[in-house]
Amino acid sequence: MIDNPFFPLSFIAGPAILTNACAILQNGATMRYNLAITQWREFRALLAARDDQLSSQYADPATAVALAERRIRLQLRGLGLLNAAIALFAATTVLGLAGSFFVQLRHLPAAPVSAVMVVTGGAGFLFLLAATVTLFLEGACGRAMLRLHLQLGGSVGAEMQQRRYGSDDL
Repeated sequence: MIDNPFFPLSFIAGPAILTNACAILQNGATMRYNLAITQWREFRALLAARDDQLSSQYADPATAVALAERRIRLQLRGLGLLNAAIALFAATTVLGLAGSFFVQLRHLPAAPVSAVMVVTGGAGFLFLLAATVTLFLEGACGRAMLRLHLQLGGSVGAEMQQRRYGSDDL
């Protein structure tokens, strides 16, 4: 199988695809971060101005601000983990390409190249899993903020549900 030139490509394609998947996740997380940081800045400005608008939007404004801050910290952690995963998957891809070239020229045995690829690819996968869990936790903070918003009840919450979902059921 080593004599087949397409065999090493299978070890290159997997990490390359995972690199692209991490980059796509990173783009989405970056957009969410930009929205969350804007929301947090608005919260801080309302608090500094001692405006009651925040308390009219959320049942517990202090909790809403704390959740907004936690979302930002989780997003930054998730982005850092995705950066590490991208770097490790890209390194695995380059190692696979260079390793297959040197193995074909008989300058390097295949076992060490494969072992290094497994280690870097496995580490990248662990970082990807950690980033996924972190972004799920960030999403939970967003849902908690929405619940705080809807806890106000009354006409504002019911009107928002009606427009958003078309019924009184949430």
